[in-house]
Amino acid sequence: MKSAAIFTLLFGLAGYAAIMFAVSCTHKPDLQDVPEICFESEVLPVFLNSCAISGCHDGSGEPDLVLKSYPDIMKGIKAGNPDGSKIYKSITLTSGEDKMPPDQPLSLDNRTIIRLWIEQGAKETTCP
Repeated sequence: MKSAAIFTLLFGLAGYAAIMFAVSCTHKPDLQDVPEICFESEVLPVFLNSCAISGCHDGSGEPDLVLKSYPDIMKGIKAGNPDGSKIYKSITLTSGEDKMPPDQPLSLDNRTIIRLWIEQGAKETTCP
């Protein structure tokens, strides 16, 4: 059952990613068919495993931008507006000192999960 849910989510994300690349910048895809992204099980682990690591955004390296909890993460997020969100801009840069993570970019799947979550309102959801 769990693998079916994961497959459905990944299939939905892949479809959304294809739509994102296929439409022009002036058109937004319909998000009604995309399952709600769960903050606790899908978004937070990306930040904890890629950003809030020792010496980075865990409070010891970058004290002004800690990415270990929902309230901390929301300081760099504009709900409903990924392109206006400081954190989203940083994880989608391809070069420069603001590119995050600096050594290894997040996967397309992880960037898409974060984008969808922001577009869906960046809610602090806990899912089964």
